[in-house]
Amino acid sequence: MEKAVQATVLSSLPLTQTPPMTFTYDDPLDPDLPQDATVVTTRRALCRVATVAAEAGARFQREASGVDPMGWMLSPRRMFDGSPAIEACLDREHFVRAIILHGLSLGLDAEPDVFGQLQGADGEDERAPLSRPNRGRSRRCRSAPRQTLYCATISYEGEGVLLQAFHASVARHPSEVVQRLRSRFGEDVVDLVEIRAGFHPAAPLAIALVPNGIANMLRRIEKDADSSDYSTFAVDIEQRLEA
Repeated sequence: MEKAVQATVLSSLPLTQTPPMTFTYDDPLDPDLPQDATVVTTRRALCRVATVAAEAGARFQREASGVDPMGWMLSPRRMFDGSPAIEACLDREHFVRAIILHGLSLGLDAEPDVFGQLQGADGEDERAPLSRPNRGRSRRCRSAPRQTLYCATISYEGEGVLLQAFHASVARHPSEVVQRLRSRFGEDVVDLVEIRAGFHPAAPLAIALVPNGIANMLRRIEKDADSSDYSTFAVDIEQRLEA
């Protein structure tokens, strides 16, 4: 008989008002069985679920919360129309909701309408590509963003073109960097962008594309990125091969 693991999680109500909720899930340590439910998905969708799980774990650790991240991932949520995050966040819309919930520390659940208001507050297209969440930022940083050196890499192959690119610029938010990359490389390629705060010289594309002189310059700018001297700094290095 297939074994199930019992887990107890808490809803978004205060701890003093929250009854425990019990659910079952397939034990990942057990061998696969013919009757196991099959999920057909893509690598991109799997990355969404992994990102949400990492963001939830980082948030609960940062806030010294007693909430079990795996319990949160497996518990049905109103924000996902009654589905658990481990299934719902395969979808982009639900993935965005989860990132907003944890990024803004909105509790453990929320009504779906809340996310529509938050996403539409700046007038941007909700389908616009998102940068990777910046884990561990304090609320003070979110309310008063400082200039930061952001570096982005792109690796793209298609339509007879192999593109490898490195971008670095100073901005107050990763969304500014996304817009710059969209203008330079186009909408299709921007979906593949990896953005990180700071310069990471050990990244494969940084090793392959960034000369030592520019690497040293980026290290200096990273330390003093909040200076007005670097408010318009940007550099692009790309290698493009055509068949």
